Amino acid sequence: MKVICEKEELMRGIQMVSPVTPSKNTLPALSNILFEAERDKIKLSSTDLEIAVQCYIKGEITEDGGITIPSKRFANIIKELSTDDEIEIKADETNQINIKSGKSKFNLMGISKTEYPVIPEPPKNNNFTIKRGIFASMLKKIVFAASRDSQRYVLNGIYFILGDSKLTMVATDGRRLAYAKTNITQAEVKGKAIVPTKAVNDILRLLYSDINSEDMRIGISDNRISAEIDDITLLSTLIEGVFPNYEQVIPKKSDLKIKLNVKNTLTAVKQMALLTDNHLSSDRSSAVKFYFSQDLLKISASSAGIGSGETDLEIEYKNDPAEINFNPDFIKEIFQSIDEYSAIFEFTNSLNPAVIYPETDENYLCVVMPMRV
Repeated sequence: MKVICEKEELMRGIQMVSPVTPSKNTLPALSNILFEAERDKIKLSSTDLEIAVQCYIKGEITEDGGITIPSKRFANIIKELSTDDEIEIKADETNQINIKSGKSKFNLMGISKTEYPVIPEPPKNNNFTIKRGIFASMLKKIVFAASRDSQRYVLNGIYFILGDSKLTMVATDGRRLAYAKTNITQAEVKGKAIVPTKAVNDILRLLYSDINSEDMRIGISDNRISAEIDDITLLSTLIEGVFPNYEQVIPKKSDLKIKLNVKNTLTAVKQMALLTDNHLSSDRSSAVKFYFSQDLLKISASSAGIGSGETDLEIEYKNDPAEINFNPDFIKEIFQSIDEYSAIFEFTNSLNPAVIYPETDENYLCVVMPMRV
């Protein structure tokens, strides 16, 4: 194999695929990037056996072939080379890799590409196209609610539901839930899948990188999801199991419905969170209190040995006084995910879950359980 690349193009490819390379593994080849040159394409690939990323880059190919190159060392070498000189990469049948740029030369020992795991093709059926910005926004608004408890593995991801020309996403950790939906044009696409949080974060990393395309393609099979954007493809295995019935968690009605200013409420919760003890997840020291009275919301916190605080927000409220307590981190993450000026806050009493959603967006809502203090 022999190719010539520009540094900028090579670094782009490395940055796309290298974060997937596992730092610890029992298969030495997994620490490497698979570097392949065939006809007019150069392809970089990386996998940890659960997630794989492939990226095509531009370059001049003078000899077809492939090799796996130590990921971290390769990235560090390319990073330090001059942008003024082209980079020549050559590999021989003994797996020796020669890197030349200007007056600099490097030799690395690679591993044969035959020892690298075969990366599967994206699902050929059950594909749909969606705007990159819409998909990224949905993932970002949902992923924070996914469970981090390894014992509840079916909750360690985002639940995708496809059908009736709609994509619905749900995530929950048992104490809060985030739900979003959007329309898709492919009415025939159907299916359900639990996409691991790690894969979701990798997709978000790619979506927020320097990519020109406005559209992307998602494919879902029985055990795999693919995300294709421009010349980049990510594939991930799915979480096996049955996602809980999320619909029964969402309250169908509530007694109180209050409009809140998103920015002001978020600021108030952040302030009061400074006085909570997040290590004590089940008592009053870790809660912020929402107290509603005539045209006023008082948000407060109190922790023994730390102190107390409160702040007032003017609201439209004509009902009897009511209070409800929350984990401040849950409320912060919900309000940070709402990009509108106002949000609607619905609840019935201090024991039942509250529902929070943007004032003018019926396609997104969050449910959060109160704390009993």
